[in-house]
Amino acid sequence: MALHISGKLVALGLVITALITAFSAPREPATPVADTGPIPLTLTPTAEIRETPVEVDLGFTVSVGPEANPRFVLRATGYNSLVSQTDSTPFITATGARTRFGVVAVSRDLLGGSIPYGSLVRLKDLGSYYTGRGAGAFQHLLDSQSLFIVEDTMHARKSQQIDVWFPEYSTAINWGVRKVEVEVVRYGRHGPELHNVLAEGFEATPQLVALR
Repeated sequence: MALHISGKLVALGLVITALITAFSAPREPATPVADTGPIPLTLTPTAEIRETPVEVDLGFTVSVGPEANPRFVLRATGYNSLVSQTDSTPFITATGARTRFGVVAVSRDLLGGSIPYGSLVRLKDLGSYYTGRGAGAFQHLLDSQSLFIVEDTMHARKSQQIDVWFPEYSTAINWGVRKVEVEVVRYGRHGPELHNVLAEGFEATPQLVALR
């Protein structure tokens, strides 16, 4: 029995000695990988001559896609909740919303496609419609609201026009007939809001990167 245990101890000692020898042996330095520089990319165009010509439709058109924030320069008037200016329900818009500052009406030619109900727009005062004088005179008032929502429409005889609702009749009178730039921030009631948030210095030039 003692001899059997002694044999196991000898074997264990040999294993430990072999491990110590393996870990203590000097290691060879790693062979560095030579830097060969960038890998050249060579593109060789090829031309194939077909036996039969390919018919091409020369009448096609290329679409550049939708405009991010469409703008319109429109004739702009002001209105108030008076029966003489609207209808028998002066405080209710065409969509059923209550009138308030921030609600605008647009002519039906715009309502049908360019600026439908529920659209959010930003207004810029360009001055008198006839002379251009007083540009920006109402800008502080427009900026205080920031965005306006299309909830009403105008008489069928109107075109290319927007009507801004004011709580005071005197403000609507002083507004008169002006020219405004209308920027569409949201198309319709359920469209995404489009804001100009492109940072300065943004670089969108694609680059070809080769990995090895």
